[in-house]
Amino acid sequence: MPAPASGPTRGTSDLDARDGDAASTSTTTAWNHLLNNPSSYNFAPKLARANARAVIDAVRALGEGSDSVGGDDGSIARTALAMDASFRDGLIRCSPDVVTRLRREANVTTFYGLEAWGEIPESDDSTVIVFACRPQLANMVTVAEHVRSVRRRRDAALRARAEEVASRDRGKRATSAVEGLLTRVASATGRGVKRGGKESDSSSNANPDADGFPEIPPLPKMYVLCAPRVTEMCEHALRDLHALDYVTMVQCECDLVPLEPDVFTMEYPEAYSEIVTEEWHASAYYVAAALHKLQRDFTGLAPVVKGKGDVAHKVAQLLLEMRLGVDPVIEEPAFVEPGVDCDSLIDMIVLIDRDVDMVTPLCTQLTYEGLIDEILGIEKGAVAIPQRAFDGDGKKKDVVKTDDPAKREEKYVRARAHKAGPIAMRPKLNNTDRLFDQIRDMNFGRACNVIRDLATAIKEDYDAIKGSNVEDQHVSEIGDFVKKIKANIGGTGLDLHATLAKYLIDCTKKKWFQNRLECERLCVEGEDLQTVMDHLETMIYRGDEAIPCLRMVVLACVCFNGFPPKMHEKIFSDLFNAFGPEILLKLEALETAGLFVDRETAKKRSRGFAQMRKPLKLIADGVDGSEEPNDITFAYSSSGYAPLSVRLVEAATRGSWKSIAPNNSGEDLLKHLPGELFEYTQGENDYGRPVNSKVSYREFNKRREKAAPLDGKDELWPKPTVMVFFIGGVTYAEIACLRHLAKKRQCGCNFVIGTTKIFQGDALIDTCGEDIERLETRLRVDEIAGRGERIRL
Repeated sequence: MPAPASGPTRGTSDLDARDGDAASTSTTTAWNHLLNNPSSYNFAPKLARANARAVIDAVRALGEGSDSVGGDDGSIARTALAMDASFRDGLIRCSPDVVTRLRREANVTTFYGLEAWGEIPESDDSTVIVFACRPQLANMVTVAEHVRSVRRRRDAALRARAEEVASRDRGKRATSAVEGLLTRVASATGRGVKRGGKESDSSSNANPDADGFPEIPPLPKMYVLCAPRVTEMCEHALRDLHALDYVTMVQCECDLVPLEPDVFTMEYPEAYSEIVTEEWHASAYYVAAALHKLQRDFTGLAPVVKGKGDVAHKVAQLLLEMRLGVDPVIEEPAFVEPGVDCDSLIDMIVLIDRDVDMVTPLCTQLTYEGLIDEILGIEKGAVAIPQRAFDGDGKKKDVVKTDDPAKREEKYVRARAHKAGPIAMRPKLNNTDRLFDQIRDMNFGRACNVIRDLATAIKEDYDAIKGSNVEDQHVSEIGDFVKKIKANIGGTGLDLHATLAKYLIDCTKKKWFQNRLECERLCVEGEDLQTVMDHLETMIYRGDEAIPCLRMVVLACVCFNGFPPKMHEKIFSDLFNAFGPEILLKLEALETAGLFVDRETAKKRSRGFAQMRKPLKLIADGVDGSEEPNDITFAYSSSGYAPLSVRLVEAATRGSWKSIAPNNSGEDLLKHLPGELFEYTQGENDYGRPVNSKVSYREFNKRREKAAPLDGKDELWPKPTVMVFFIGGVTYAEIACLRHLAKKRQCGCNFVIGTTKIFQGDALIDTCGEDIERLETRLRVDEIAGRGERIRL
């Protein structure tokens, strides 16, 4: 476990070359900037350092505790570290120089990717092998494959050595027999038999020359390092895969990974699917443990905890149990009592289930960063830009021709990067890129204007320098211009984002994209279901992929509170005819989650979106296109939609849930949304025992009043900080809306966003239910469990 912080204060071998070096400069600069900026959320770099330290200490401890080290001099065994992509990228975000530190402090000599069908090379002479990964079934299958590979190689070497020894012994026995015969003949004739100038000595055959063969090293000590927890599922999977007897499972409590100063993720993409389709709520424990550790070691106790949703309520209950010491894994900390002017860095925690607001992630994000994620996809903080974006082919149609002679028509293909040809580059997108940091949360149209204005300014500077006399030019002016040019060429700065913007503009002008936005607008407004049906049929039968079609179907189902029975049957039939039996796995999962149902079924599990439209002002009369929009509808400007989740957070910061509607009827209003509604104050009773008491906003309101005085002067005190945790995932557009709210004086607080995963609508639908790849993984486990060691993967 990482060492506690000093106290809260407000205010593979290819791993080295690619990920470590690429991220080192940018991420280090970001954390240094935070440490030198007292107004930043300075627990983010502390958390990042603690995560990196926890991993390094865990790997070092495994090397020190290995029996294969030899001797008690405290030396560390030669260690090989195999990491899955999610674990590796999160670790590099926390500490860009982690590879060097692992080599120096934990004696890690080689790095590998934990990939399916891979194996540790035979040339690797490490005595300890550590498999570091997230506790996922696919990772356990991959670990088992690596373990069997190591064992098979050693068994093969032992068999080969045994065969060589047996062959040599057979030769020696034959030689001894001949020599014995010659000895008897020589004795009969009175002659001695000499070998090598000496008389033969049959006793020399008693000790075979075993030293003539190299010694086979013992099987390396193998460990599975799971972050953040070792789960029963992992243990059962390794047992079924016949690998648990050869590995030791350990855990490393790296719960939250800071992506940005105000954004933290658990990198847990399956959380939503496990909750709504499998009814498995392990994510509630993981979220509670992460928040408990965050308050214990870095921020102090948040006085107010409130939220909406069944899983959010379970998280709140687990937080109290952990404070009471029910969980033996987490020790009881010494918290300060709420109600006093403490130094806690978080003043309120708002927990939101993703299931409470399913409309927002299914709508197309129209912020700059959100649109990049929608069209190209942001994976591990980087975007894959296709070569065609640099070749000026953005205006060409995204089509692919089928090989079937009976279907010679051109079919639509989405504009995802992996569908758009070879990848030209994968630049990192974070706050170290000044231009990206400036425009990432803007509406896409406004971001394009900023890029255009910057390009115009650079061109004007160039024309001014080119047209002036050399004698009139100052060296400093020329130097500043050269620096500006260097910062905006070669795939960085203005060059990068101008290319990205042009590619995105070409995609947004396409008919399929415009039709999608029109369909979304009709859905959120809740009018003209038949027109929505026409759009859905067009998407299904023009050749769109299954996931985007399902995304629109689910959006319509949630917004219209289910489909009429005949319409539901027709959509089911259309999807089956278009995509075949494979779609049934998704449809079954979506029905279980209540996301694809008829209206009779929807009445039993209302989503409540229709009841929220007017009271929470989810649909704006007009979209504010100014440079400083007053409302959060800028993130979904095509429909004028204000995210329901952000409206809930905005209401949560104003006081009790009752106050969000006239006559203190807020609780009655929010009952239309799924899940429990709760709010309380974390504190202690008269005996010092942790308890949850009636909510009090006294300290929160006092801090907000200090930070935003009524006379409109500048802030003299830091604003209170609200941590919003989305259980099940969050979108970049929602993050942009929360950042926009924090800039408004009437809001009066800062926001820190925590989540299980950042995604967009396609990824959310993709995680629901089994797909063919996940189903094959489960079948492989069953097959291996049935055949035992006879199977070779």
